[in-house]
Amino acid sequence: MTNPPPPGNWGPPQPGPQPPYGHGQPQYGAGQWPQQPGWGPPPTPRNNGLKWLLIGVAVLLVIAISVGATLLFTRDSGNGPTQSANGSPPAAGDIASANDTGPVGIVTDDPSCQPWRSINDALAEEQSDSWVNRDYSRPASVWTTEEREIHEQVADAMDRAAEKTVQLVKMTPHRIMRELFEQSIAYWRAYADAIGSYTPSDNHLAVAASDAGATLVAICAAIDYESAATWAPLVPPGPTPNSIAPIGDPSNPEMFIGPSGDPICEDWLRLTTGFENSTKEWRESDLNIPASQWQEDQRALMEETGAVMTTFANNIATLAGESENPTLQDLSNLTGQYLRAYVESIPTYTTADSFFASAGTRSYLIVSNACGAAGS
Repeated sequence: MTNPPPPGNWGPPQPGPQPPYGHGQPQYGAGQWPQQPGWGPPPTPRNNGLKWLLIGVAVLLVIAISVGATLLFTRDSGNGPTQSANGSPPAAGDIASANDTGPVGIVTDDPSCQPWRSINDALAEEQSDSWVNRDYSRPASVWTTEEREIHEQVADAMDRAAEKTVQLVKMTPHRIMRELFEQSIAYWRAYADAIGSYTPSDNHLAVAASDAGATLVAICAAIDYESAATWAPLVPPGPTPNSIAPIGDPSNPEMFIGPSGDPICEDWLRLTTGFENSTKEWRESDLNIPASQWQEDQRALMEETGAVMTTFANNIATLAGESENPTLQDLSNLTGQYLRAYVESIPTYTTADSFFASAGTRSYLIVSNACGAAGS
Protein backbone atom coordinates (compact mmCIF):
# COMPACT_ATOMS: atom_id res chain seq x y z
CA MET A 1 0.00 0.00 0.00
CA THR A 2 1.61 3.22 -1.15
CA ASN A 3 -1.11 5.82 -1.12
CA PRO A 4 -0.14 9.18 0.41
CA PRO A 5 -1.91 10.60 3.44
CA PRO A 6 -4.89 12.88 2.83
CA PRO A 7 -3.99 16.40 1.74
CA GLY A 8 -4.42 19.51 3.80
CA ASN A 9 -4.32 19.73 7.57
CA TRP A 10 -6.40 16.68 8.37
CA GLY A 11 -3.56 14.20 8.58
CA PRO A 12 -4.14 10.48 9.03
CA PRO A 13 -6.74 9.12 11.43
CA GLN A 14 -5.46 8.87 14.96
CA PRO A 15 -6.79 5.62 16.43
CA GLY A 16 -8.45 5.55 19.79
CA PRO A 17 -9.86 8.36 21.87
CA GLN A 18 -7.59 11.35 22.21
CA PRO A 19 -6.73 12.28 24.91
CA PRO A 20 -6.44 8.90 26.67
CA TYR A 21 -9.51 7.17 28.01
CA GLY A 22 -10.94 8.92 31.04
CA HIS A 23 -8.54 11.87 30.66
CA GLY A 24 -7.82 11.79 34.38
CA GLN A 25 -11.49 11.70 35.30
CA PRO A 26 -13.27 8.99 37.25
CA GLN A 27 -14.45 6.10 35.12
CA TYR A 28 -17.98 7.48 35.12
CA GLY A 29 -16.97 11.08 34.52
CA ALA A 30 -18.70 12.90 31.69
CA GLY A 31 -16.78 13.89 28.58
CA GLN A 32 -17.18 16.45 25.87
CA TRP A 33 -18.61 15.63 22.46
CA PRO A 34 -16.99 17.66 19.68
CA GLN A 35 -18.42 18.89 16.45
CA GLN A 36 -19.54 16.31 13.91
CA PRO A 37 -16.62 16.32 11.46
CA GLY A 38 -16.86 17.12 7.83
CA TRP A 39 -14.86 14.86 5.54
CA GLY A 40 -13.31 17.65 3.55
CA PRO A 41 -12.45 17.73 -0.16
CA PRO A 42 -11.74 14.32 -1.67
CA PRO A 43 -8.11 13.49 -2.44
CA THR A 44 -7.21 11.70 -5.65
CA PRO A 45 -7.94 7.98 -5.25
CA ARG A 46 -5.23 5.45 -5.96
CA ASN A 47 -7.18 3.75 -8.75
CA ASN A 48 -8.56 7.03 -10.18
CA GLY A 49 -11.97 5.41 -10.31
CA LEU A 50 -13.48 6.39 -6.98
CA LYS A 51 -15.55 9.55 -6.79
CA TRP A 52 -14.50 10.48 -3.28
CA LEU A 53 -12.50 9.40 -0.28
CA LEU A 54 -13.33 9.78 3.36
CA ILE A 55 -10.99 11.86 5.45
CA GLY A 56 -11.15 13.66 8.74
CA VAL A 57 -11.42 10.71 11.10
CA ALA A 58 -8.72 12.40 13.15
CA VAL A 59 -11.25 15.08 14.08
CA LEU A 60 -13.66 12.42 15.29
CA LEU A 61 -11.03 10.73 17.41
CA VAL A 62 -10.41 13.50 19.92
CA ILE A 63 -13.19 12.47 22.26
CA ALA A 64 -12.61 11.54 25.86
CA ILE A 65 -14.93 8.75 26.92
CA SER A 66 -18.14 9.88 28.58
CA VAL A 67 -19.49 7.20 30.79
CA GLY A 68 -21.69 8.90 33.31
CA ALA A 69 -24.19 9.28 36.03
CA THR A 70 -27.34 7.20 36.24
CA LEU A 71 -29.82 7.89 33.47
CA LEU A 72 -33.17 6.14 33.26
CA PHE A 73 -35.01 6.11 29.95
CA THR A 74 -38.65 5.46 29.30
CA ARG A 75 -37.88 3.81 25.97
CA ASP A 76 -38.01 0.03 25.64
CA SER A 77 -34.80 -1.95 25.90
CA GLY A 78 -33.06 -3.04 22.74
CA ASN A 79 -32.35 -6.42 24.39
CA GLY A 80 -35.48 -8.03 22.99
CA PRO A 81 -36.03 -11.54 21.66
CA THR A 82 -33.56 -12.84 19.14
CA GLN A 83 -33.87 -15.00 16.09
CA SER A 84 -31.83 -18.05 15.22
CA ALA A 85 -28.91 -17.45 12.90
CA ASN A 86 -29.68 -20.82 11.34
CA GLY A 87 -33.22 -19.85 10.40
CA SER A 88 -34.56 -17.36 7.90
CA PRO A 89 -34.87 -13.74 9.05
CA PRO A 90 -38.39 -12.38 9.13
CA ALA A 91 -39.75 -10.54 6.13
CA ALA A 92 -38.41 -7.01 6.38
CA GLY A 93 -39.64 -5.18 3.32
CA ASP A 94 -36.74 -3.77 1.38
CA ILE A 95 -34.05 -4.30 4.03
CA ALA A 96 -31.07 -5.28 1.88
CA SER A 97 -29.23 -6.89 4.80
CA ALA A 98 -32.15 -9.08 5.86
CA ASN A 99 -30.34 -12.25 4.85
CA ASP A 100 -26.98 -11.32 6.33
CA THR A 101 -26.80 -13.74 9.25
CA GLY A 102 -23.12 -14.67 9.00
CA PRO A 103 -20.04 -13.56 10.91
CA VAL A 104 -19.12 -9.88 11.13
CA GLY A 105 -16.15 -9.20 8.87
CA ILE A 106 -14.18 -6.44 7.18
CA VAL A 107 -16.55 -4.52 4.90
CA THR A 108 -14.90 -4.13 1.50
CA ASP A 109 -17.72 -2.38 -0.38
CA ASP A 110 -20.99 -0.75 0.61
CA PRO A 111 -23.35 1.48 -1.40
CA SER A 112 -24.41 3.41 1.70
CA CYS A 113 -21.02 5.06 2.20
CA GLN A 114 -21.46 7.87 -0.31
CA PRO A 115 -24.90 9.03 0.91
CA TRP A 116 -23.66 8.69 4.48
CA ARG A 117 -20.96 11.22 3.67
CA SER A 118 -23.52 13.84 2.67
CA ILE A 119 -25.58 13.23 5.81
CA ASN A 120 -22.51 13.46 8.01
CA ASP A 121 -21.30 16.65 6.37
CA ALA A 122 -24.70 18.31 6.63
CA LEU A 123 -24.79 17.61 10.35
CA ALA A 124 -21.25 18.92 10.72
CA GLU A 125 -22.27 22.23 9.19
CA GLU A 126 -25.06 22.59 11.74
CA GLN A 127 -22.72 22.25 14.69
CA SER A 128 -21.14 25.64 15.26
CA ASP A 129 -18.21 26.55 17.47
CA SER A 130 -20.74 27.50 20.12
CA TRP A 131 -21.97 23.91 20.15
CA VAL A 132 -18.46 22.44 20.21
CA ASN A 133 -17.45 24.67 23.12
CA ARG A 134 -20.67 24.39 25.08
CA ASP A 135 -20.59 23.58 28.78
CA TYR A 136 -22.29 20.19 28.74
CA SER A 137 -22.40 20.17 32.56
CA ARG A 138 -25.08 22.90 32.61
CA PRO A 139 -28.62 21.50 32.82
CA ALA A 140 -31.45 22.96 30.77
CA SER A 141 -32.88 24.60 33.87
CA VAL A 142 -30.04 27.16 33.91
CA TRP A 143 -29.56 27.71 30.18
CA THR A 144 -29.57 31.20 28.77
CA THR A 145 -31.76 31.92 25.76
CA GLU A 146 -28.69 31.63 23.53
CA GLU A 147 -27.68 28.28 25.03
CA ARG A 148 -31.17 26.91 24.51
CA GLU A 149 -31.20 28.03 20.89
CA ILE A 150 -27.84 26.36 20.26
CA HIS A 151 -28.98 23.05 21.74
CA GLU A 152 -32.33 23.13 19.97
CA GLN A 153 -30.70 23.89 16.63
CA VAL A 154 -28.37 20.90 16.93
CA ALA A 155 -31.19 18.68 18.18
CA ASP A 156 -33.22 19.58 15.09
CA ALA A 157 -30.19 18.81 12.90
CA MET A 158 -29.83 15.42 14.57
CA ASP A 159 -33.48 14.67 13.91
CA ARG A 160 -33.03 15.55 10.24
CA ALA A 161 -29.91 13.39 10.01
CA ALA A 162 -31.77 10.52 11.63
CA GLU A 163 -34.64 10.81 9.17
CA LYS A 164 -32.27 10.67 6.20
CA THR A 165 -30.29 7.79 7.67
CA VAL A 166 -33.39 5.58 7.72
CA GLN A 167 -32.89 5.02 4.00
CA LEU A 168 -29.35 3.78 4.65
CA VAL A 169 -30.67 1.25 7.15
CA LYS A 170 -32.58 -0.21 4.24
CA MET A 171 -29.82 0.22 1.64
CA THR A 172 -26.79 -1.42 3.18
CA PRO A 173 -26.35 -5.14 2.48
CA HIS A 174 -24.33 -5.60 5.68
CA ARG A 175 -25.95 -6.34 9.04
CA ILE A 176 -23.20 -4.57 10.98
CA MET A 177 -23.56 -1.40 8.90
CA ARG A 178 -27.32 -1.53 9.41
CA GLU A 179 -26.82 -1.80 13.16
CA LEU A 180 -24.45 1.17 13.16
CA PHE A 181 -26.94 3.28 11.22
CA GLU A 182 -29.72 2.16 13.56
CA GLN A 183 -27.75 3.14 16.64
CA SER A 184 -26.82 6.50 15.13
CA ILE A 185 -30.53 7.15 14.62
CA ALA A 186 -31.55 5.86 18.04
CA TYR A 187 -29.00 7.86 20.02
CA TRP A 188 -29.41 11.03 17.95
CA ARG A 189 -33.13 10.94 18.62
CA ALA A 190 -32.74 10.09 22.28
CA TYR A 191 -30.43 13.06 22.74
CA ALA A 192 -32.74 15.37 20.78
CA ASP A 193 -35.71 14.19 22.84
CA ALA A 194 -33.82 14.91 26.05
CA ILE A 195 -32.99 18.53 25.20
CA GLY A 196 -36.14 20.00 26.76
CA SER A 197 -35.14 18.70 30.19
CA TYR A 198 -31.43 18.15 29.55
CA THR A 199 -29.17 17.05 32.39
CA PRO A 200 -25.42 16.40 32.12
CA SER A 201 -25.90 12.63 31.98
CA ASP A 202 -27.77 13.08 28.69
CA ASN A 203 -24.46 13.99 27.08
CA HIS A 204 -23.68 10.27 26.99
CA LEU A 205 -26.40 9.85 24.38
CA ALA A 206 -24.65 12.31 22.08
CA VAL A 207 -21.30 10.58 22.57
CA ALA A 208 -22.75 7.15 21.77
CA ALA A 209 -24.19 8.57 18.54
CA SER A 210 -20.82 10.13 17.73
CA ASP A 211 -19.07 6.80 18.28
CA ALA A 212 -21.46 5.04 15.91
CA GLY A 213 -20.97 7.71 13.27
CA ALA A 214 -17.19 7.65 13.69
CA THR A 215 -17.16 3.89 13.20
CA LEU A 216 -19.08 4.28 9.96
CA VAL A 217 -16.68 6.98 8.76
CA ALA A 218 -13.68 4.74 9.44
CA ILE A 219 -15.23 1.68 7.78
CA CYS A 220 -16.05 3.67 4.66
CA ALA A 221 -12.61 5.28 4.62
CA ALA A 222 -10.94 1.87 4.78
CA ILE A 223 -13.03 0.87 1.77
CA ASP A 224 -12.13 3.91 -0.29
CA TYR A 225 -8.43 3.86 0.53
CA GLU A 226 -8.55 0.17 -0.45
CA SER A 227 -7.10 -0.95 2.86
CA ALA A 228 -10.20 -3.06 3.44
CA ALA A 229 -9.86 -4.97 0.18
CA THR A 230 -6.13 -5.42 0.74
CA TRP A 231 -6.24 -6.91 4.21
CA ALA A 232 -9.69 -8.50 4.54
CA PRO A 233 -8.59 -11.79 2.91
CA LEU A 234 -5.84 -12.16 5.52
CA VAL A 235 -8.09 -11.75 8.56
CA PRO A 236 -9.57 -15.07 9.77
CA PRO A 237 -13.38 -15.15 9.76
CA GLY A 238 -15.07 -14.08 12.96
CA PRO A 239 -17.38 -16.34 14.95
CA THR A 240 -20.73 -17.32 13.48
CA PRO A 241 -23.43 -15.73 15.65
CA ASN A 242 -25.73 -18.05 17.56
CA SER A 243 -28.46 -15.46 17.30
CA ILE A 244 -28.98 -12.07 15.71
CA ALA A 245 -31.19 -9.18 16.68
CA PRO A 246 -34.56 -9.26 14.94
CA ILE A 247 -35.10 -6.67 12.24
CA GLY A 248 -37.38 -3.99 13.55
CA ASP A 249 -38.95 -0.87 12.11
CA PRO A 250 -36.11 0.89 10.26
CA SER A 251 -37.75 4.26 10.87
CA ASN A 252 -37.80 3.76 14.63
CA PRO A 253 -34.81 1.70 15.82
CA GLU A 254 -34.23 1.17 19.53
CA MET A 255 -31.11 1.81 21.54
CA PHE A 256 -29.36 -1.53 21.83
CA ILE A 257 -28.75 -1.09 25.57
CA GLY A 258 -31.90 -0.09 27.39
CA PRO A 259 -32.40 1.62 30.76
CA SER A 260 -31.60 -1.57 32.67
CA GLY A 261 -28.12 -1.67 31.14
CA ASP A 262 -26.30 -4.92 30.45
CA PRO A 263 -24.74 -7.29 33.01
CA ILE A 264 -21.33 -7.10 31.35
CA CYS A 265 -21.07 -3.29 31.37
CA GLU A 266 -18.86 -3.10 34.45
CA ASP A 267 -16.44 -5.73 33.13
CA TRP A 268 -16.54 -4.10 29.68
CA LEU A 269 -15.43 -0.77 31.09
CA ARG A 270 -12.72 -2.45 33.15
CA LEU A 271 -11.40 -4.34 30.11
CA THR A 272 -11.45 -1.35 27.76
CA THR A 273 -9.84 0.91 30.36
CA GLY A 274 -7.02 -1.60 30.65
CA PHE A 275 -6.61 -1.59 26.89
CA GLU A 276 -6.45 2.21 26.83
CA ASN A 277 -3.78 2.21 29.50
CA SER A 278 -1.76 -0.48 27.73
CA THR A 279 -1.78 1.39 24.41
CA LYS A 280 -1.17 4.90 25.71
CA GLU A 281 2.35 5.17 24.28
CA TRP A 282 1.15 3.96 20.87
CA ARG A 283 -1.73 6.43 20.80
CA GLU A 284 0.66 9.26 21.60
CA SER A 285 3.19 8.23 18.94
CA ASP A 286 3.45 9.71 15.45
CA LEU A 287 1.22 7.49 13.34
CA ASN A 288 1.93 9.53 10.21
CA ILE A 289 5.13 7.57 9.68
CA PRO A 290 4.88 4.54 7.37
CA ALA A 291 6.63 1.28 8.21
CA SER A 292 9.27 1.93 5.56
CA GLN A 293 10.53 4.89 7.61
CA TRP A 294 10.31 3.47 11.13
CA GLN A 295 13.20 3.54 13.54
CA GLU A 296 13.75 0.42 15.63
CA ASP A 297 11.93 1.85 18.66
CA GLN A 298 8.85 2.70 16.56
CA ARG A 299 8.80 -0.77 15.03
CA ALA A 300 9.11 -2.36 18.45
CA LEU A 301 6.25 -0.21 19.76
CA MET A 302 3.98 -1.15 16.87
CA GLU A 303 4.74 -4.84 17.25
CA GLU A 304 4.13 -4.68 20.98
CA THR A 305 0.86 -2.84 20.39
CA GLY A 306 -0.17 -5.45 17.85
CA ALA A 307 0.21 -8.17 20.47
CA VAL A 308 -1.87 -6.14 22.94
CA MET A 309 -4.58 -5.61 20.32
CA THR A 310 -4.76 -9.30 19.51
CA THR A 311 -5.16 -10.22 23.18
CA PHE A 312 -7.75 -7.49 23.66
CA ALA A 313 -9.73 -8.65 20.62
CA ASN A 314 -9.86 -12.17 22.02
CA ASN A 315 -10.78 -11.04 25.52
CA ILE A 316 -13.52 -8.67 24.44
CA ALA A 317 -15.10 -11.37 22.27
CA THR A 318 -15.11 -13.74 25.24
CA LEU A 319 -16.71 -11.10 27.43
CA ALA A 320 -19.34 -10.21 24.84
CA GLY A 321 -20.24 -13.88 24.66
CA GLU A 322 -21.50 -13.60 28.23
CA SER A 323 -24.08 -11.05 27.11
CA GLU A 324 -27.42 -12.03 25.62
CA ASN A 325 -27.40 -8.87 23.50
CA PRO A 326 -26.69 -9.82 19.86
CA THR A 327 -26.00 -6.23 18.76
CA LEU A 328 -23.41 -5.85 21.49
CA GLN A 329 -21.84 -9.11 20.32
CA ASP A 330 -21.73 -7.85 16.73
CA LEU A 331 -20.02 -4.64 17.83
CA SER A 332 -17.50 -6.66 19.82
CA ASN A 333 -16.76 -8.82 16.79
CA LEU A 334 -16.42 -5.69 14.65
CA THR A 335 -13.83 -4.42 17.12
CA GLY A 336 -11.93 -7.68 16.93
CA GLN A 337 -11.94 -7.97 13.14
CA TYR A 338 -10.76 -4.42 12.51
CA LEU A 339 -8.06 -4.54 15.16
CA ARG A 340 -6.82 -7.82 13.70
CA ALA A 341 -6.71 -6.20 10.26
CA TYR A 342 -4.63 -3.40 11.75
CA VAL A 343 -2.25 -5.93 13.26
CA GLU A 344 -1.93 -7.68 9.89
CA SER A 345 -1.01 -4.36 8.27
CA ILE A 346 1.79 -3.48 10.70
CA PRO A 347 4.73 -4.96 8.73
CA THR A 348 3.91 -2.72 5.74
CA TYR A 349 1.90 -0.07 7.59
CA THR A 350 0.78 3.13 5.85
CA THR A 351 -1.40 5.91 7.19
CA ALA A 352 -4.44 4.51 5.38
CA ASP A 353 -4.26 1.41 7.57
CA SER A 354 -5.02 3.59 10.60
CA PHE A 355 -8.69 3.44 9.62
CA PHE A 356 -8.73 -0.15 10.90
CA ALA A 357 -7.67 1.02 14.35
CA SER A 358 -10.19 3.87 14.18
CA ALA A 359 -13.07 1.49 13.43
CA GLY A 360 -11.84 -1.02 15.99
CA THR A 361 -11.61 1.45 18.84
CA ARG A 362 -14.69 3.52 18.13
CA SER A 363 -16.88 0.43 17.84
CA TYR A 364 -16.10 -0.70 21.37
CA LEU A 365 -16.62 2.85 22.61
CA ILE A 366 -20.21 2.69 21.35
CA VAL A 367 -20.79 0.01 23.97
CA SER A 368 -18.87 1.89 26.65
CA ASN A 369 -20.93 5.03 26.19
CA ALA A 370 -24.21 3.17 25.78
CA CYS A 371 -23.47 1.57 29.14
CA GLY A 372 -22.82 5.03 30.54
CA ALA A 373 -26.08 6.35 29.10
CA ALA A 374 -27.91 3.53 30.87
CA GLY A 375 -26.14 4.34 34.12
CA SER A 376 -24.51 0.92 34.29
